Amino acid sequence: MNKRIEIYSLISGLVFLISGTAKAIDISVFSNVITQYGFGNLQFITPLIIFAEISVGLLLIFQVWQKRSALFGLVLVAGFTIIYAYGFIFNGIENCGCFGKITVLNTSPIITFLRNAILLYLLFSVWRKGENKNYLNKWIALTALIFMCLVAFMSGYTFRYVGKSKNQKEYQARAIKNTALKDFVTTSKDSTYLVFAFSYTCPHCLNSIANLNEYKRSGVVDKVIGLALGDSIIEKKFTEIFQPNFTIKNYSKELFRLTNDFPTAYYIQNDSIVMELSGELPCAYVFDKSVH
Repeated sequence: MNKRIEIYSLISGLVFLISGTAKAIDISVFSNVITQYGFGNLQFITPLIIFAEISVGLLLIFQVWQKRSALFGLVLVAGFTIIYAYGFIFNGIENCGCFGKITVLNTSPIITFLRNAILLYLLFSVWRKGENKNYLNKWIALTALIFMCLVAFMSGYTFRYVGKSKNQKEYQARAIKNTALKDFVTTSKDSTYLVFAFSYTCPHCLNSIANLNEYKRSGVVDKVIGLALGDSIIEKKFTEIFQPNFTIKNYSKELFRLTNDFPTAYYIQNDSIVMELSGELPCAYVFDKSVH
């Protein structure tokens, strides 16, 4: 086999493997990205996407069924790129969610499109000139099985359906008085709230602020409350940059009694939490569609 094709196959496989593993570390973040695209009802397919990426990655790395794996990878990347382009152009979504919570790998739109173009070229080359070696020895099979089991465990442990229909609300709603949130906010039964727990230094949190400013302005909720991990000094710089139109309460380590996953948003109605979202906040329009 051409050495160059072997290298292309290895690089492509590593990208798929890293992408799938990163999503599995906290699958709820990737589920939330799907919601932002307006496909909230399809969140159940997130584990399937992860397993598809992991499977293609392992096959390409081990050079097994190379041509078929590359072709399947081509279809996946092309599909992801088209969906991302749609979300970027029509919904202003910049985070593709390709690498889950690993912020350093979730790049700007230009870099994302460039990376996908390079990956498409590598996969096309492997599909054209690769081999369909069918030999799968026991060590490759055992390694793949162990890795898939680990990914399955991580996906199952972190999966959370972040969008709920009206019928689900009545079963999922939790009275604030029975949660840790009661120590941080006071609510009125006749009002709706969005409580946003975030960190001043979290990129995903900062990427959500523009959307958060729209929630009260558009009337999706009556009041927005920010619970920030930080102090008044960093809040001053944050305010100058983002000009938030909501109340912010600063906390130190006591905020970890509520959550250690930032950002996390809580939608409150009738003094009860009826929806909880982790990861970057969807725009007000998408959120409103998911609750009405």
